[in-house]
Amino acid sequence: MNRYDAPALRAMFAQAGTLALLERKGFGDLEVVVDCAGRPLPHTLLVGSKAGTRYVLLDAILGEAVIGPEFFAGQGMAMERPIELAVVYWLREEDPTAAFSPRRPALPLQDHPGLGILRSAFRVVVRMAGELGKDGVASNPKFFHDAVIFFRSRLFLFLDGEEQGRFEAMLRDLQSLGLGDASMAIIADCVRDADGRVVRWAPSFQVFPLSPELTAYLHAPAYAQRVDRALADSRFSIDHEKLRDTRMPWQVSTGRLQT
Repeated sequence: MNRYDAPALRAMFAQAGTLALLERKGFGDLEVVVDCAGRPLPHTLLVGSKAGTRYVLLDAILGEAVIGPEFFAGQGMAMERPIELAVVYWLREEDPTAAFSPRRPALPLQDHPGLGILRSAFRVVVRMAGELGKDGVASNPKFFHDAVIFFRSRLFLFLDGEEQGRFEAMLRDLQSLGLGDASMAIIADCVRDADGRVVRWAPSFQVFPLSPELTAYLHAPAYAQRVDRALADSRFSIDHEKLRDTRMPWQVSTGRLQT
C-alpha cells in the first residue's frame, strides 16, 4: 500500500467526492499527509482548516495481509492460491468542530461526531485494492461497534463463517441496547455466553470481496452453513446491573440495535 504518495491520495479523495463533502461542511485547504515517522505502518491523515484552525479530519492505517489456502480448507472450501487483502487496521473520521447531543450520543472512545465521509473514503480504499490486484478489503474492527458499522455500511462479513454467526447472534441478543451501550457492555465484561463465560472481543478480519474467488467463498453453501449453525447455537446475555454501574455520560444512548 506504500505505492501511493500524498498527492496521489489527495487526487483519489477528490475523485471519490470526499473533499467536496468536507468543503460543504466548511473545511478548506484540504491536504493529505502520509506520516511514517516512528511507525510500523504509515498513518494517512486528511487535514483541513475551519475558522483559522487546522484539524485532522481522517486518520487511517492501511496494510496488507495474505490468507493461505489452509484456512479455507478448514472452512470446508478448497482455495487454489493464497488470498491477498488490503487491510484497514484503523480508521477514524470525525468533525472536531461538532459536539454530541442526547439525540446523537458518542460511541466508546469517540471524541466528536463523524463527518459522513466513510463511504467515500471506502471507495478510495477499494480503488487502491483493485489497482494492486487484491482479492478484497479487510477491516480489523477494534470494537463491536466498529464491526457493526462495517457490516451495515458495506456488508463486510467475517472471514470465518462461525465467527460471522456468533457476531449476528450478538446483534440479535444485544438489540435491546443502543449501539454505544452494546459496545460498552462488551468492553466492560457485561456480556456472557450461554455457559456463563464473559465474552471477550477478539475478532479476526471482516472482509469485503473483490475477486471472484473470495466472492464465491462468501456465497458458498459451506460458509452459509457455518454461519447458520453458529447463529442458532450461540446465546448471549447482558449483566444490566453491572452495565449501569459502568456507563459513562457519553455512553448513555437511545434507540436499539438493528439486526
